[in-house]
Amino acid sequence: MSDHQLPPDVPSLAGIVVGEKYRVERLIGTGGMGTVWRGVHVTLGTPVAIKFIRPTYARHKDARARFEIEARAAAKLRTRHAVQVFDYGTTSAKDGALPYIVMELLEGESLSDLVIRKGALGPRETARIIRQAARALDKAHEAGIVHRDLKPDNIFLATNAEEPDGEFPYMVKLVDFGIAKIFEESISSGKEAAPMGGPTQAGAVIGTPNFMSPEQLTVGGAPGALTDLWSLGACAFAAMTARIPFEGDVLGDIVLKVCAAPMPVPSQLNPRVPPTFDAWFAKACAREPSRRYQSAKEAADALESAFGLHLKIPTPDSHEVQFALKPASPEALAELEALEEPRSMSPRTAMLAGLVLGITAMVGALGVIAWRDRQEITIPPVVIPSSTPSTIAPPAADASTDAR
Repeated sequence: MSDHQLPPDVPSLAGIVVGEKYRVERLIGTGGMGTVWRGVHVTLGTPVAIKFIRPTYARHKDARARFEIEARAAAKLRTRHAVQVFDYGTTSAKDGALPYIVMELLEGESLSDLVIRKGALGPRETARIIRQAARALDKAHEAGIVHRDLKPDNIFLATNAEEPDGEFPYMVKLVDFGIAKIFEESISSGKEAAPMGGPTQAGAVIGTPNFMSPEQLTVGGAPGALTDLWSLGACAFAAMTARIPFEGDVLGDIVLKVCAAPMPVPSQLNPRVPPTFDAWFAKACAREPSRRYQSAKEAADALESAFGLHLKIPTPDSHEVQFALKPASPEALAELEALEEPRSMSPRTAMLAGLVLGITAMVGALGVIAWRDRQEITIPPVVIPSSTPSTIAPPAADASTDAR
């Protein structure tokens, strides 16, 4: 029996065997551009998740290219904190010639779902999530991969991964590399590494604008490691406040808040947030890339210092990281308090932001519709979805913190 109702434009794939070794069992998730099915290795009996492009998009060159990028990007990563890819291919002609990706089957919930369920998280849990996500990002950046769509929905908290610690019974897995950018790939012939790009058209804005950096929105999606670090900071903001840092009903409103409006102050939205987190967020999401943390590890280290957390180094036979509370050092506090909240942009960024806002105003409803259409066809993560909504929703009126 399927966990989800089969969309009318998607044929049943239950029972087919892909790659001559993975049998499709039942549908477990759907999205605007793809479907996710539970499967099993016919010889080993290992459960897997198999993602297929919908037949409607199987003929689209860009959709197929993004699907391949997702498979290749995830396969390049050698970290337990990113979803693992086992296989990639295309079904037979009689089964629709649909591209597919075979991935590890994840159980649990996204960071977004966790915040919906629990409300704003505490410092210890937030620091642990950001630390594990940072490990995956550093590995990705070392491999020449920029995620480009890091958001709470794509930070998955897997309960069926390697044995987690008792306090937080899950392991962080980054998912959905469908719009990742792969910059370098070694060529087996021994030639120099060649730059590689995704299907993004010049001048296109691709991703989730609420969690995108100013340079992505004003330069048309120009990716880089520091754009992922901005998104990591925005995810930490959402975890600590249960609010999206840059909200807006239309793209132009979001662009204005990301690029020009005064930066939000987390402690003003959640009084339990320490002021040192305000300073950390201001640096993590500095509008000038050079003023941000320059690696995901640096950002995670600084966050632990801001919270007064001490990292306990694991023993050689232990893979778990534990935290113990201790007062933040005077040096760490002084450094964080010295950080100023950025309230303005550089002339170059201001000019670019003004240009984008002007264009947004001219295209009006057409631009909004195009943006919404892009969001609707995002391929979902390969996970067993929970029954809760996928966006951060407001809590009850008597809650102590605001939420999206």
